[in-house]
Amino acid sequence: MHLQKRFHKSLVQSGCIPVGSRVLVAVSGGADSVALLSLLYQVADTMDLYLEVAHLDHALRDTSHDDARFVEQLCVGLGVPLTVERRDVAEIARQSKGNLEEVAREVRLDFLTMTAQARNCDLIALGHHADDQAETFLMRLLRGAGTTGLAGRRMVNESVVRPLLPFRRADLLAYLKSEEIAWREDESNLDQAFTRNRIRHHLLPVLESFNPNISSQLSGLCEQMRQDDDFWADLVSLELTRCGKWQDDDYTLDRPLLLELAPALASRVVRSVLHQVRGDLRGMTAAHIADILRLVSKGPPQGELSLPGVWVARRYEKLLFRRQKPETTKYFELTLNQPGTYQLPGGCSLCVSLEDRACGESVESAEFAATGLSFPLQIRHFQPGDRLRPSGMSGTKKLQDFFVDIKLAKEERQRSLLLLKDDEVLWVVGLRRCEGRRPGENEPVLRIVIEPGNLSDYT
Repeated sequence: MHLQKRFHKSLVQSGCIPVGSRVLVAVSGGADSVALLSLLYQVADTMDLYLEVAHLDHALRDTSHDDARFVEQLCVGLGVPLTVERRDVAEIARQSKGNLEEVAREVRLDFLTMTAQARNCDLIALGHHADDQAETFLMRLLRGAGTTGLAGRRMVNESVVRPLLPFRRADLLAYLKSEEIAWREDESNLDQAFTRNRIRHHLLPVLESFNPNISSQLSGLCEQMRQDDDFWADLVSLELTRCGKWQDDDYTLDRPLLLELAPALASRVVRSVLHQVRGDLRGMTAAHIADILRLVSKGPPQGELSLPGVWVARRYEKLLFRRQKPETTKYFELTLNQPGTYQLPGGCSLCVSLEDRACGESVESAEFAATGLSFPLQIRHFQPGDRLRPSGMSGTKKLQDFFVDIKLAKEERQRSLLLLKDDEVLWVVGLRRCEGRRPGENEPVLRIVIEPGNLSDYT
């Protein structure tokens, strides 16, 4: 069957480009994108498609201007509107200290997305084909990707479509030659500095010597993995509603519930959370996922990992994910010389008053016998070595041990405030008062109240 008919049949069966769509076609001038534009142009009337073209000059080669002129002439001949833009990708990569291939891909997608919005196009069509899919599979395999990453590119990914994924590069070249359609050769495709080029020109030929159909088989394997991944995605979504949630800047997972999951599902849940927190999974490998799961199952109760673009920490029975490690709390100390209102970190305040009788204690308040408890008092952050005589106990206890007993997270320990008289801890604010110093009946009371009542900003 002629490629044009196969292409039309594939569009209808896959539904990747619905009838009546407004499509922005990304055309570099190379064989793949030129073939894509030509094939879409051939079916445009039949499918009532509106086509526009976008070309990005990456400014990576001296001949890039010629590519832009070629695409311009091609679009004039077809009568298709064209948007051209030039961006210095190499300079952007230098400033961001990013990988040139990845930066080029990000810049290109940004340009295409902005152009599609400006030109009111529903879809962005890219020229990736089956051989590209095979190369992507091998590249991600070498980098240690998991099964989701190995599933490769999707034919439909939100507004981005890849109608050529079912077809081989050889099919496209044969079509262009038979139709006498010219294209531009990109000499950067021969640059061995790029991983994809080394795979294309060295690794794939070796694999083809064992199996001439290796590209088609790898592309088919990607499709099977995508189907599996879609199945798992539904299960992951259900589990996240059960064991995960956003809490301020952290995404938290319930450790016991995560441990109940089969390893295959647990790893996918973790990957999904990483994607939500980071915005993508670039740089994340199967080894990183394994490190996180090891932290969950065997790691220390307060262990943590600094991974590419994300900080992951176990805090007892919670697993926390955030883009950056929390900043260390700045040490706070204040002397209380008399009754009054004092400002505390986090926008809270401490109200110190002398009362005729006890009003009752709560999480936000503590009361002490005023007799024998003179000013000044101190309020400050916890320091290693601090000890408390907890209410209900006869002896003292290291606050460090007390925090371990109540399973208080590291960050909360740093923010914990103590009320002291000299070196005696009277109150671990919001958590525990000291034994003794309780007011007797009809005895003057020193009352300490935290306002507002929400202690989360400082404990």
